[in-house]
Amino acid sequence: AVFIFATASAFHLPQTPAARPSNPSAKALSQTPFQSPWYATAPIAIAALIFSFFPPPSLAIEGDITKGSEIFTSTCAGCHRGGQNFVKEKKTLQKDALEKFVGLDEEKVEAFFKGSFVHKMQVSGNMSDQEITDVVTYVVDQAKFDKW
Repeated sequence: AVFIFATASAFHLPQTPAARPSNPSAKALSQTPFQSPWYATAPIAIAALIFSFFPPPSLAIEGDITKGSEIFTSTCAGCHRGGQNFVKEKKTLQKDALEKFVGLDEEKVEAFFKGSFVHKMQVSGNMSDQEITDVVTYVVDQAKFDKW
């Protein structure tokens, strides 16, 4: 915010040559608020201050745990029943394994899911982004709160 203010304060509205008084003390008196450097930078400084306190909202789609549970049961439980992994036994959906291999962050789990060769070939091609988000939300909720 300080950088923006300092940069913006270097610029101000120009005065025409005819409007410039020759006496420096008369210059200060003749400036209207619209010609003041502060007038040009105030909106920028205020906006920088406001946005520094209020981060932008997340653009991520929120998942629905109930729908995620239904999709998981019908699509994923064949390999991951009860949070297990019948293909790679150490890489389960249990809290400790997720933390170790992927992390408990929904974005990381979703990126892992979408990037996984097995999931690409078997599952994710048949699921919408919202369905994937719902399943990931369900899986992370189950793992975080030891519900498996």
